Parts: sequence; structure tokens; C-alpha cells
Amino acid sequence: MNKRIHLLAAAALALAAASGAWAAGQAAKPAPAAAATALTAGEVRKIDAATAKVTIKHERIANLDMDAMTMVFRATKPEQLKALKAGDKVRFHAESDQGALVVTHIEAAK
Repeated sequence: MNKRIHLLAAAALALAAASGAWAAGQAAKPAPAAAATALTAGEVRKIDAATAKVTIKHERIANLDMDAMTMVFRATKPEQLKALKAGDKVRFHAESDQGALVVTHIEAAK
């Protein structure tokens, strides 16, 4: 009987360790791609095609934990700015690139 209790205790400890390792692995997984590329609504205030910069009045940017404001972003794909003008409603994705805020995708709002 004593051997059986030790065996059950060892099995319970192994199960607890395995579930803890699984939970730690779940916490370490990156956010789903959909959340990482979520689009933010905004309005184009100004476009500087020569420097590939766009000024956007935007709502809260969740992935950057940034409140709503108006600011300048550098476009990583300057060709996306060609179809836009000041006053256009847009949806965009911004990221921090070594401390610089960049727009990685921008499109006219539908």
C-alpha cells in the first residue's frame, strides 16, 4: 500500500510539472497574426511624398499602446501614399521600428 501511495504521489507531481510547462509554453507564444496586423482608423492630414511621410489623426493604436492623437509616420511602402490625399479616411497598421514609428500598411477606408 505504501508503494502505491508513493507511485500516485509521483504521478501527481509529474502531471503538475507537465501542466506547468504547458502553461508556460502557452504564455510564451506570440500574439495571433490577426492581432499583430490589426488596422487602426484615421484621417490623413498631410502627405510629404518626397520624404515618404504621412500625418494621420488616428484613434488609439492598440499594438503600440498609444492614445488617439495626430502624428507623423514614415511609410515603409511609399507607393501606398500615392492614392491618398489630405482629408481621406484611412485604415492603417503602424509599428515601432527601432524607436521610429512607421506605417507598414495604409488603405482608404471603405
